[in-house]
Order: sequence, then C-alpha cells, then structure tokens
Amino acid sequence: MSERVTAGDGDQQATVHPGRGAERLIADRYQLHEVLGTGGMGTVWRAHDRLLDRPVAVKELHVLTVGDEEHRIRLRRASREARAVARVPHPHVVGVHDLVESEDRLWIVMELVEGPSLAGRILEAGPLTPEHTAVIGLQLLDALEAVHAVGALHREVKPANVLLRRDDNAVLTDFGIAALDDGDFLTTTGELVGSLEFMAPERVTGAETGPASDLWSLGVTLATVCGGRSPFRRPAAPATLHAVAYEEPVLPERLGPLRPLVEALLRKSPEERPSAAVLRSELRRVAAGETGTGPLPPATVRVLQASPPWADADTVTRGRQPIVAQGEPVPTAHGGTSRSAGPKRLWWALAGTAVLAAGAVGGLFLAGAPPFKEDPTTTTVSQVVQSATGWQPVAGVSVQRGDRVTVRFVSGQWTADHRNMPLAGSAGYDAKTDKLFEGAKDCKVKPEAPFAALLAVLAGEKNAPVHTVGRKLNFRAAGSGTLQLGMNDTAGPCSEDNRGTLTVRVSVTHEN
Repeated sequence: MSERVTAGDGDQQATVHPGRGAERLIADRYQLHEVLGTGGMGTVWRAHDRLLDRPVAVKELHVLTVGDEEHRIRLRRASREARAVARVPHPHVVGVHDLVESEDRLWIVMELVEGPSLAGRILEAGPLTPEHTAVIGLQLLDALEAVHAVGALHREVKPANVLLRRDDNAVLTDFGIAALDDGDFLTTTGELVGSLEFMAPERVTGAETGPASDLWSLGVTLATVCGGRSPFRRPAAPATLHAVAYEEPVLPERLGPLRPLVEALLRKSPEERPSAAVLRSELRRVAAGETGTGPLPPATVRVLQASPPWADADTVTRGRQPIVAQGEPVPTAHGGTSRSAGPKRLWWALAGTAVLAAGAVGGLFLAGAPPFKEDPTTTTVSQVVQSATGWQPVAGVSVQRGDRVTVRFVSGQWTADHRNMPLAGSAGYDAKTDKLFEGAKDCKVKPEAPFAALLAVLAGEKNAPVHTVGRKLNFRAAGSGTLQLGMNDTAGPCSEDNRGTLTVRVSVTHEN
C-alpha cells in the first residue's frame, strides 16, 4: 500500500511507502520517516515531533553549515529573512516551526500539508478555469503581500511551490531560494538557482529585484495553471532564458478574462507592472465571472525612505513595510543597470553547462535566534536626485567615520540643457558631447568629470572629496557627515535649463 503526498520541494514528487524511511533522529527531537520529495537543494521528509507529539515535515537542506566565513555570512543573511517569514501568521503561508543544525547541515521543520501541489493537480486533472485560477491567485497574492510586509521576498513562486490543503485552499511554501545564493544569479559552479521559466527578467539579467519580481512569477504561475503550460518554456535552457529576458509570452486563448491581467504582470520592466491593489481588484472580477476592464495601469514608483532587504544583500531586515514618501514619479529606466549588467549576466548564464531548472530550495526559516554572530549593520534607502537642485542630502542614513558607503545608479535620465542636449544617465555625457559645453565649463562642480555626471560628497567631513558615482561608487568615510548627491552642474543660473531625475540606492554599512 502506498499514498501520494506532495512535499512542495521543486518539481519532483514522490510516491512514499510507509515503514520504509530511514528512521533517523534529528536534534534529539524529530524522528524522520519516509522521503516525501526532493528538489535541487533540499529533501523533504515526513517526520514526527517527539516533544510535541505531532506530525511535521522536515526539509534537509543540501547546504553544509561548515565552511569559510563567506559561506557562513550567506547563511546568516538567509536566516535573517527566514526569521521574518516565520513570523508571518497567514493561512496561505506554510507554517514554520523550527530550524536546527544537525549532522553538519541545516534542517527546517514545517507544517505538514497533506495534499497535492498545484503542479500535481494540473498534471492529473488538467488546467483550471479562469475563475478558479483567479481564486488561487487571490490567495497567493494575499500570501505574498504578507511576506513583503515583513521585508522578505519569495523568489520562487511557481505551481510546484503551492500546496493545496484538503479544503482546496492554497499554501505558499519554499521561500528564500535566492537568499541561499546570496542574491547572485550564478553559483560558483555556474549553475542557475531556481526554475528558469518562472524567473523575472530582472533576475535573469542580474538587475535589481523586489516585490514586482514575485508578482511576475505569480503571473507566470497563473498563466501556467490556466493555460496548461508556461508561456516561456522552451526546449532548451538557453532558449528559455532568452525568452524570459527578451521575448513576449505565448498566451493561449483559454486564459479568457485573465489575459489582460497576465499580460500586465509579464511586462519586462518592473515599474510597468500593476500594483498589488490593482491586481487584487482584477482578480476579484475574474473570480466573480465578470469581464475585465482592459489593459491594467502600471504601479507608480516613488521614493523609498526605508530599507527593504531586497535592495541590497547586506541590508538588515527591519520587519516593517517600506515607507513611501511624496515625490515625482520615477521615470522608467533607459540605459540603467538592467540594460548594462543584464546582457553580460545573461551571456554567462547561457554559457553555463549545468542548470538547476527545477531546483526549489526551502529557505532558511528560523523562529528563534540563529547560531551565528551578527553581521555589520547596513541601512539602505532609495532616493530621487533632481537635476536642477544642487546638492541634495540623502534622507534616512547617517554616515560615521569608518562606515562603508555604496551608491548605485538604479534608473532615470536627465539633461544639463533640455533645449539642446540629449538625456544622460549617472555617468554623464560622453567626451564628444561634453566638449559642446566648453564655453560653460565654469559651471562644473567637478572639472575633470563630464557634465551631467552624478556626484557625491560627504558634507561635514573636512576637505571632503567630490566623488563621481558612475554606475556604482564605494568609499570608506574618513569622517562623519551627511551624504549629498547632485548633478555635475552648479546650482543657480547654470542649472535652470536642467531637466529630469535619477533614482539611486544608497547603502551605509556600520561595523559593529
């Protein structure tokens, strides 16, 4: 006699046989029985909690706890995010009970969900109707919003990571796949971490990721369970990567009223995807059998004054939502980080010989304190820099002597002469264009840098140098002060014809 149990780990399910398990005892508490499923970086076991006398699922992570300091830093970062997710009491987020270290590896103890995965349901019964898909989508959106509210990301939303309870309600599981990979798209062996066809384009190209990346994956999931196949699946991994990054999705007619919603979620630029509020409204319409409202508007991106952990690998999770400040909408990037870093990162990905296309790892969820030392504290904020305002202090961070300061260009364009000169990014004008300003060179703040270059200075530090940011600037603060940013064009009469804004991400790391 055998029974079907879905572990929700990767795309692999197992037919388990009672009584054939390894019967190992983990941490003197959790008795392992049979394997429920395996994925690229984890094996899930049916187990029994001897202390509380209850059945649980225990995931054996294929990540050793021994290693060098860099390896342990990666585990600490993943643990921080895991603790945040573990504190999310939500009916559509899998319950996490414990994380233990045993046999030189990590084990995560979770709620045992006795039911199939969404992928298994589709495989056995076929695609869902648009109405049923919308109901599942609402449940997953609620789960993602709860996770995002505590400053975490899922990073691996796909049908195999959605379990169905006996009442047919969805449960999102397997968090933190990219956290184990330290936010890098490629591992040291050249492998990709995650399921390619469900990755957001910004993750494939090595650009910045955030909540909109999870919404992209939700869109692919909805299209897959309603349409019968992923809109980006191709015969080979390199073709799938190219499709995600550059091609339009292949969407079947059976999506019906879901189609405008899915198309909006699968826009290549994160800024152009709809907000969670708009998405919820449209999902409710479809679930109720109503006709959609047509194309969905993009979310308005504004200045972040808090430090969401997806902004930087070193950022400390603060357990609260980012605060949204009033300001002008941030323009869509043209020539920003996603375009400069993307093709290069994608080329390396395509050159990789081993691809973990179905490897879903259970993130490190921890209800208590981790068995590690704390990392240096990093505060990260985003800021819009105006072109005609002169020096602008960065709100939300303070710089002390010895702090490590990082400024990264994110998006936007501006010009030092909107009537005659083209738009430029954070690097400013090229040498040929800069020579056209020869008669106005006295307007430059930093003579050796081109006009329109993004500059940074630590005001308050004695003899503080003016730095050219370019795509990314790193420096160690020689003194304490206020970080200020501005265009290389002196404020006042020189900057009256400036137009546009840039969005940057600023991180300040203080050694504890």
